[in-house]
Amino acid sequence: MIKASAVLLVAALAIPGAALAGDLEGPARFCGYSPIIELKRGESVTTLQGGIHGGRFRWDGPFGSMTVDGIGWASRPPGRIVEPRVGDKPARFAVRRDDRGYVIALWNGEHGAAYFTSPRPFTAKQRHAIARVRLFNEGEDPEGCDLRTVFFWG
Repeated sequence: MIKASAVLLVAALAIPGAALAGDLEGPARFCGYSPIIELKRGESVTTLQGGIHGGRFRWDGPFGSMTVDGIGWASRPPGRIVEPRVGDKPARFAVRRDDRGYVIALWNGEHGAAYFTSPRPFTAKQRHAIARVRLFNEGEDPEGCDLRTVFFWG
C-alpha cells in the first residue's frame, strides 16, 4: 500500500517569476500537461486536479468556459480525425458526446493529447480558441511558460 507521504502531490507550481494557476490571466503562456495555450487578454486558467501523466483545468474567456483534460503520455483518442496534424498543429477529432457532455480531442501524433469538454455544443468562438492550442509530450520542456503544471512525489 502506498503511504500518504508517497502519494503523488499535484501542485500548480510556478517557476521563478510565474503565477499560480488560479491567478494566471492572459496575456500569458500556460503549459499544462500537455496543452500549451497562449492566453489572450480576458482569458484565464484554473487548475482543478492532476495525476501522474495528466491534469484537468478550467479555461475561461470571452468564449465561455471549457474543462480541459491534458495528458502527457496518451494514446490516440477515440473517433475520427477531422483535421490532420500539420507541423506543430495537432490533429483534431470530431466532436463526440459522453457522460461529461460534448468533447473535442486533440492529439500530437505521439503522446500528447487534450480533451476539451463543454456541457453544451461548442460555439464557433470555443472552436477557434481550441485551434490555438499546441501540445507537448511528457518529458519535453516547452519554452516561455508563465505557468507549468509540476508534479512532485511526496
